[in-house]
Amino acid sequence: MEKGPGCRAAGALPRAWAVLASSGDGVPDGWGLVRGTRSPREQRSLRTTWGPFVTRSTTHVSSDAATAAPRSASSAVAEGRTRAVPDWKPGAAFTLGAEDELLLTDGDGRLLGQRALPAMTRLRRLLPGEHTVDGEIFVDEVELRTPACRDAEALRDALGTLRRSAALAEVGLMAVGVHPEAELGTARIAASPRYDRLGEEFAGLLRTPTAAFQVHVGLPDIETAMVVYRALRNRLSIFRALAAGSPYWHGRDSGLACVRSAILRSYPRTTMPPVLRSWEHYVDTIGRQMSAADVPDYTYVCWELRPQPRLGTLEVRVMDAQPSLERAAGLAALLQGLARHAVEVPDRDDLPDEVVLANDFAVCRHGLDARVLDLDGSRRPLRELAARALEDARRWLAPDGLEPPLEAALAILVEPPEYVRQRDIIGRHGMPGLLADLAARTMDVDG
Repeated sequence: MEKGPGCRAAGALPRAWAVLASSGDGVPDGWGLVRGTRSPREQRSLRTTWGPFVTRSTTHVSSDAATAAPRSASSAVAEGRTRAVPDWKPGAAFTLGAEDELLLTDGDGRLLGQRALPAMTRLRRLLPGEHTVDGEIFVDEVELRTPACRDAEALRDALGTLRRSAALAEVGLMAVGVHPEAELGTARIAASPRYDRLGEEFAGLLRTPTAAFQVHVGLPDIETAMVVYRALRNRLSIFRALAAGSPYWHGRDSGLACVRSAILRSYPRTTMPPVLRSWEHYVDTIGRQMSAADVPDYTYVCWELRPQPRLGTLEVRVMDAQPSLERAAGLAALLQGLARHAVEVPDRDDLPDEVVLANDFAVCRHGLDARVLDLDGSRRPLRELAARALEDARRWLAPDGLEPPLEAALAILVEPPEYVRQRDIIGRHGMPGLLADLAARTMDVDG
């Protein structure tokens, strides 16, 4: 896969950083750019101290050195499924790639249904690359895929090119986690062996399309992947809150910042990622889930953060589709920076599974105004944790001049978030105004 173009050199402190820093709203003092003095391997070997709250798991190690997780009576069945998990294909370290899920809409912003089929044909003709455009389980949804990119700016350019091509093909797109007005139970399911299988299994649960902004970060080996997995899993609520933008479903206000998650939670095997102590633990866990559900391979297990061994990446799936490409790039930069931070300053502990679930619901309900449990067991404002994560990401991106896109992610903390904006538009212009706004912003790739 190609690498994207380089990024501009680091400059002065971006405006939004300065605004939040001057407000004193939960931002740590100083924006230091000093790299850690210990190597990643030395830091991973530091003695672990246990807090009163976190799960006491061992330091992540590769499958060759791991102590196997306790095996259940079903392990013999799982053995037959582990062959469906391929070996890790080393990815280019810390590169980015995205799957931009978008709804196909008409001139009034409504889902196309079966009318989406000729639109997809036009789009495929204009974007003939094998891994560029693909359909989804819903006929009126498309997935645009970027190549591997060096940084978030290159990713933004790739996303812009793909969305611009859709405009040339006269295909209407809408980036939103759930269509705000689509009627319950009117979803149209695409035909393929995979989707036929899922449609038979999920039945009426597939009641309305959902769209996500899914981002991959490339990692060179399974040891690094497990270290980064722990760190990202501990911070998934931050990504969920910053990207939350689906307050409406079926023409009604859900009361949530992200209602997309409520739909996904009803699907089998679509849940928050579990604690993983090693690659062997991952393979064993996936094998047991595949055996229990009688599915053919690991891609049918759709955790909100999951390894993609065929690609050599970790995939973050919690984020709603993003109308703004600037914010999409900012979120991707946050992911890239936190992955670098995880390798240099590894987390020692894991949030328990039940805490990850509780934190996720809190941010789905309240967005950036949620209070969640931190690793030390204290309950903290999500905005404070997000500011800390942005500072950590900036520290490790700035030496290479890769931090400018973070300004757009930080702006989410100082401007009305997407779910607030949508409610404001509904109050002033009604549902037609919201649909028009979402469609316009999705196609404004140069704004």
